[in-house]
Amino acid sequence: MHRLVKTLLALMLLPVLAGAQANPEKVAFVGARVIDGTGRAPIEDGVVLIAGDRIQIVGKQATDGAGRLTIESALMLDAEGRIHAVTKEAAVLVPPGARMVDVTGKTLMPALVDLHTHLGQTLNGLDPAPDAYSEENLRAQLSRLLAYGIGTVAVMGTDRDLIYPLRDEERAGKFAGSRFYTAGRGFGAKGGFPAGSGMSWDVYRPETPEEARAQVRELAAHHPDFVKMWVDDGYGRMPKMPPEIYGAIIDEAHLHHLRVLAHVYYLADAKGLVAAGVDALAHSVRDQPVDRDLIEAMKARNAIYVATLVRDESTFVYAAGPAWLGDAFFQAGLLPGVLEKLQSAAFRDHFARDPDMAKNRASLEMAQKNLRTLAEAGVRIGFGTDAGPPGRFLGYFEHRELQLLVEAGLTPTQAIVCATHNAAEFLQGDFGTIEPGRRADLLLLDGNPLVDITATQKLVGVWQGGKLIKPIAAK
Repeated sequence: MHRLVKTLLALMLLPVLAGAQANPEKVAFVGARVIDGTGRAPIEDGVVLIAGDRIQIVGKQATDGAGRLTIESALMLDAEGRIHAVTKEAAVLVPPGARMVDVTGKTLMPALVDLHTHLGQTLNGLDPAPDAYSEENLRAQLSRLLAYGIGTVAVMGTDRDLIYPLRDEERAGKFAGSRFYTAGRGFGAKGGFPAGSGMSWDVYRPETPEEARAQVRELAAHHPDFVKMWVDDGYGRMPKMPPEIYGAIIDEAHLHHLRVLAHVYYLADAKGLVAAGVDALAHSVRDQPVDRDLIEAMKARNAIYVATLVRDESTFVYAAGPAWLGDAFFQAGLLPGVLEKLQSAAFRDHFARDPDMAKNRASLEMAQKNLRTLAEAGVRIGFGTDAGPPGRFLGYFEHRELQLLVEAGLTPTQAIVCATHNAAEFLQGDFGTIEPGRRADLLLLDGNPLVDITATQKLVGVWQGGKLIKPIAAK
């Protein structure tokens, strides 16, 4: 039998691994290339041992004199939760009772973490649907995200109160789908962003600093994970949130121990927001090159920069029909009728007539240049897509974002670090890397993304907290 088929069968026969068991079942993945998400060199012929929902040992495969599998040059978690380095002289024997899964020739890497998504905006991924914000649709979208290998997402300011009981369910380990964090209701200017797309945007729109503070206090009572606001004027067509308003939002949020992420477009706004204490820029600076002042200010605050390049690509790419419309990995997540509409002449013409076409193309080019500049300067780079609104496909867009990061000049290793370690670190989560003690959120790939970043689409298996999920490619 072909090795890939054998591997698939072995994986699908694994039992569900419960994280809170007194004696959790141990599973050893043997022979893979291990990309741990930290930026360290990959471990060839590696071994990853998980126990329940946690990673216990990560190392390089070896054998003892009796031919039994051991691990050398490893990191391991002991019974007291301490991490130890293991050398060849003190090789660790893989527990005899561990279930062995041969993944020779494949790649293990952490599941992806998206810091900028929106849920419940459409029913089919393409058409605006104000009634799409329902429990059924949110569950379906989070399930699809996980099947695409997106272990965790952050929802940026378009949630309603329905999200909080679902979050309680997820935190209790009873939710089937991507782990999620929420900003609840976000903050925009009256008559300004967010707007368009035929949607009804349920966000706060304060008109005074005092009103902004009161609304932050109201939001804080729901215990969101962070605060989101929009600071943009839509190419000069809409009112923009003024500094006295966004400054009050940031200050009041910090009083409630909530970090703030801001939608931004202009360099001047980015500087003002960072000076006011914003914790993250949730989009690229796209009007002009970033400068030394912004770089130094972001580094001084350790603010994170989330480029969302695929969001900018989606504003114009459908006019020509992107090559990835023919990608089976993209098509696997589509609902009936969507592909035909995307490929239609009427749909292409709608985008081709956009008066902002040239501006949108230039925005992506500037975004990619600025990302490269900021990364080279040592600014902390996160990972996000702004997926979820019409035409921005949850699940596939995360993989496309990785490709655009590499096209912008990041190495595949850097792009993966942004999408795993850096994004998880911002969320203060115990996931995002393949290290002892971390949650076993894993992707198994039939390819090497360090050679070709599109290999992240060759999903063989997806795990979240040690539980095997059927990947989208297997549907």
